[in-house]
Amino acid sequence: MIEPLTASRPLAAHAASLSGRGSARSSEGRPVPLIERVRDAVTLVFGCLGIVAVAWFAASALWSLGIIVFVTGSMAPSLPTGAAAVTRVVDASELAVGDIVTVRRPDANEQVTHRIVGIAPVADDARARSLTLRGDANSAADLEPYIVTEAARVLVGLPVVGEVIIAAKTPGVMLGGAGLVAFVVTWALWPAPERAGADEDRSDPERRQTR
Repeated sequence: MIEPLTASRPLAAHAASLSGRGSARSSEGRPVPLIERVRDAVTLVFGCLGIVAVAWFAASALWSLGIIVFVTGSMAPSLPTGAAAVTRVVDASELAVGDIVTVRRPDANEQVTHRIVGIAPVADDARARSLTLRGDANSAADLEPYIVTEAARVLVGLPVVGEVIIAAKTPGVMLGGAGLVAFVVTWALWPAPERAGADEDRSDPERRQTR
């Protein structure tokens, strides 16, 4: 908010306050301490990360998005071990040969992410499809087809990111991350002595005029 020009606020002081905005100086013209600028920068970074996290959770709920991590090399070299991919659940009718999908193995309680090399309709279910899958690094297709009515299709994948996600889920990293977030929040909310004094001056016009 631009302060009005009054008798107690000469023209020169008014102009100086406008020209000084955006610089590393306090409202009284004193340089802002480095520690405060670092605190503001760290708070901004964590705030942006928080916004990204909230946006991701909202998008995943709205569009059925998910993240998978490749723990084997069956999809190398396009998606090697340690890669991660963003997926979206779609109806089987939307799938095409060449898509990479995540499906559950019929004979085990585990998932597999391979490329579609063949699609066939299912006689007794118009919504279902029979998928023949093969890993890019495999010489032969999977032994059995997968009957699905929907599947998580890979939208984009990146190498190494999966390793970061796996490391972030370890107890030590999670505990350290929680402590770091708690420290940053406390640091951001902790009042700085010089700022507290400036706030008192702004709230007390008589004190400000006697300076």
